[in-house]
Amino acid sequence: MNLLDCLIEGLLAIPAPGIWTTKIIPGLRSFGVIESDALLNNLHSILYITAFYHLVFLLSAWFLFPGISQRKIDCLLAEEKEKEIKVEHKYSRTQRAKSLSNQAALHLVSFLQTIIVLYLSISFLISHERSVIPYPDPESRIFGETRETRVICIFAIGYFIWDALISSVYSTLPFVMHGVVSTAMYAIGIKPYLQYYAPVFLIFELSNPFLNIRWFALKYLPSENHLCSRFQLFNNLIFLVTFFLGRIAWGWYQIGCLCYDFYMVSADPRYLYWDSLIIVAGNLVLDVLNAYWFKTMVCVAIKAIKGGAQKKHDDVKKAC
Repeated sequence: MNLLDCLIEGLLAIPAPGIWTTKIIPGLRSFGVIESDALLNNLHSILYITAFYHLVFLLSAWFLFPGISQRKIDCLLAEEKEKEIKVEHKYSRTQRAKSLSNQAALHLVSFLQTIIVLYLSISFLISHERSVIPYPDPESRIFGETRETRVICIFAIGYFIWDALISSVYSTLPFVMHGVVSTAMYAIGIKPYLQYYAPVFLIFELSNPFLNIRWFALKYLPSENHLCSRFQLFNNLIFLVTFFLGRIAWGWYQIGCLCYDFYMVSADPRYLYWDSLIIVAGNLVLDVLNAYWFKTMVCVAIKAIKGGAQKKHDDVKKAC
């Protein structure tokens, strides 16, 4: 068992407190706050995962990043002074370093979450392709359940609850809504309902590690260092390729597969019309946004390449 497996199984193995099973869960069930028994039975694990991600955030923001963030801000201030650049900063040196540390901690948690869900999702999909996990038809893909897909939903819900809460403090309303909507979608999955598609659509996260690496490179690496610039360029290219493959090529193909499976089981009494509509509408909106964002990123990349080529031409002309 590797380190990721130990972490995943360790979090899932933590038992619920006695009061949780004797008071809280029966209370939620009796008042109809949460109707899904599967969600109630795994709610303690979901909250443990939420707490785990917040612990990683706090340890990172308090201990891991403050020192390097302070040095980075000091370097920026020194560069401004050396180049005689007069910039009116809204926040003090300490406040800027604290803000940078908090943002770095957010990106570290995002990076960790992506690695965990991609590990779970890719492992499941590879096993499925080898026919180890049976999802042979639309009925099993919509109504079926395995421990693997349930665990994926648990980790996704745990993270997106944390994401919605932390975004309300450090980010904007669209990010809060993203966390809330994502939580609702994976809560539908744990019922169980279309659990097979939980790992399928988490492949969207394939580009996220490179997006987070890009952020760390921009914020902490020296921009004028040739080796760092090469690394950033290589990472940006991988980011664009994985974004296209994971969010556009894979995403549009899988929404077609999902709609086909819904059509095939629509006469089944277990079919949930409104839940299905929410999932399809949400994924279609996300697929359109992904296509728009990809177009924007490609345009920015082309502009940067042309700008770099023009600058190089001007430098050669000056040298001559």
